[in-house]
Amino acid sequence: MKAHRVAERRAARNRPVRSALRTFVKKARTGIVGVARGTAEEASALVAGAAKELDQAASKGIIHKNQAARRKGRLMHQLAVVTKAAAARAEAPAEAAPRPTRRRAAAAPVAPPEKKPAAPRATRARAPKAEAPAEKAEEKPAPRTRTRRTEPKP
Repeated sequence: MKAHRVAERRAARNRPVRSALRTFVKKARTGIVGVARGTAEEASALVAGAAKELDQAASKGIIHKNQAARRKGRLMHQLAVVTKAAAARAEAPAEAAPRPTRRRAAAAPVAPPEKKPAAPRATRARAPKAEAPAEKAEEKPAPRTRTRRTEPKP
């Protein structure tokens, strides 16, 4: 009973810290999305703040240290990918749409030709099988299958 009461007290003490962690991480993620609009410095500051809070929560034992490291790593990776893409987009000049060549401009849109149905494949003619005598057919038992038995067990 006492252990249960202690666990409840600790959970109540840890709940606001976990909530604050989620808020910091959420703000960092929205900052990462905003990097495309040119706010890379703000995003990196938000990620650094979230990393600090994650480390503090891990040191207090509120979350596991590996969980803190994993979440920080994911945030850092997301930030690096987005900033790299934004930098590449800024360096590359905006490419204009390709101009049509004379051939494309002169040719009217043509519908693709209709395909003919494929001819049947040539196969070797097989000789019809000779019919087995009726006596032999009766001697053979029916093949056993792995389905449910319909006949009663002996």
